[in-house]
Amino acid sequence: MKIFNIQDLNFDFANSVLTVGSFDGIHLGHRKLMEITKEAASKFNSVSVVLTFHPHPLKVLKPDRKVHLITTFEKKTELIREIGIDYLIYITFTTEFSRMNPEDFVKEIIYKKLKPLRIIVGHDFGFGSGKTGNTSLLEKLGVELNFDLIVVSPVKLEEEVVSSTVIRKLVLLGDVSKVSKFLGRYYSVHGIVIKGSKRGKIIGFPTANIIPEEELFPKDGVYVSIVKIDRKTYNAVTNIGDNPTFPDEIRRIESYIFGFNGNLYGKETEVFFIERLRDEIKFGSVDALKEKIAEDVKSAASIFNKSKIELI
Repeated sequence: MKIFNIQDLNFDFANSVLTVGSFDGIHLGHRKLMEITKEAASKFNSVSVVLTFHPHPLKVLKPDRKVHLITTFEKKTELIREIGIDYLIYITFTTEFSRMNPEDFVKEIIYKKLKPLRIIVGHDFGFGSGKTGNTSLLEKLGVELNFDLIVVSPVKLEEEVVSSTVIRKLVLLGDVSKVSKFLGRYYSVHGIVIKGSKRGKIIGFPTANIIPEEELFPKDGVYVSIVKIDRKTYNAVTNIGDNPTFPDEIRRIESYIFGFNGNLYGKETEVFFIERLRDEIKFGSVDALKEKIAEDVKSAASIFNKSKIELI
């Protein structure tokens, strides 16, 4: 997959097939749009294009809302590449760009730069200043500019529309099992392993501590997890929180990795959340904490043994 800022395109597209959106999370709805885009491009012997925005529009338009994104731009790029899209084109989203008339956006950017044969969008797609552009306008412009428009219905699970907004709420609630269904993969966070207090090692459960690159991570508590290091995966139990048993701790993500004895400091790590075990608890003694961690590890091992869990 080739990646370009649209301002840096130094060649002309001809007869592309594209989908447009912010695509935070690359959930099942986004994947459906991209799979249709890829299939149509193959049918027309053309190239598939994802047109997106960076930074996310809400970061620019509503900074006070403090919207926590599901994926970093780097993770979004990785997931789109895995789907098999030919080109990822991104527009640097600014306040000035947000004021662009919707017709100008289609004519001056989409049509002139990418020459689409077909555009695939979701049912609620809005574009241009104040999102005043909609699928009806896009259909009208398609007739004028000679491109087809495909409007894709939403993906529903358990009678609920899969959306980035819903997924953000589920992550914050710690419902990682439901999140994985909506994403079509386990939710994960990245980080570099840092030095911690070493209390885990002292009590017999050494942990890899990270401060995540992501803005969004699950509710404080203990989770069954998989940790990925140097392309290898390990079963683990992960705690999110400030470890209230020790009042001088800061909030972090720390994972006890089954059967791992190596030095992880400075290594890039990805933690995948499989299932929530319990809330974070303040214990009256270190022995009580050790006993509970041992129970958590046993519970997690049982979950791994009962079903073959693989990264999706």
